[in-house]
Amino acid sequence: MTRYLILIIISFTHVFAQVSGNAKPKLQSLVFPGWGEQTMGETKLAQSFFISEAMIWLFYIGSVQTKNWYKSDYTAFATLHADVDMHQKSYLFAVNLGHYDNFEEYNDTKERQRLPDDKYSDSKYDWQWDSKINRIKYDKMRIKSVTASKYARFAVSGLILHRLLSFIDVIYLEGQNQ
Repeated sequence: MTRYLILIIISFTHVFAQVSGNAKPKLQSLVFPGWGEQTMGETKLAQSFFISEAMIWLFYIGSVQTKNWYKSDYTAFATLHADVDMHQKSYLFAVNLGHYDNFEEYNDTKERQRLPDDKYSDSKYDWQWDSKINRIKYDKMRIKSVTASKYARFAVSGLILHRLLSFIDVIYLEGQNQ
């Protein structure tokens, strides 16, 4: 982790060392990709950055919304088919709920694994799936929610990268115009 942090700092230092002359278009590109290109009169290039930015934002919003829909669905599904209240339960509980048919099976497994601290002792954690098929269906919904969350994080990375590309593009355009 420290290695990546050092690499990022060195990269940003190198990129920001390129900021000379008129810094306005460079800063505009960091705020909103394409804005700096628009300021420099590169309308077509700016439009491509604007469209890309909109697409990345739509992907992010769609991923977050999908994650929330699946979470709502798997929570309601568990309430209906496992007779469990998912309110204020940890994500680890949601995972365990998808891997074991009932409360007793989970606790017995933890006892055999010699992990008594991982057992649930409170009755508010009690569950009983009405069928194995529904438990598996629940677990698939939970996994889809996690996958959508990963897509949202990927989109955030894309937004950051997009800004850096626009910043570098403005530096390149300045070099061409001199």
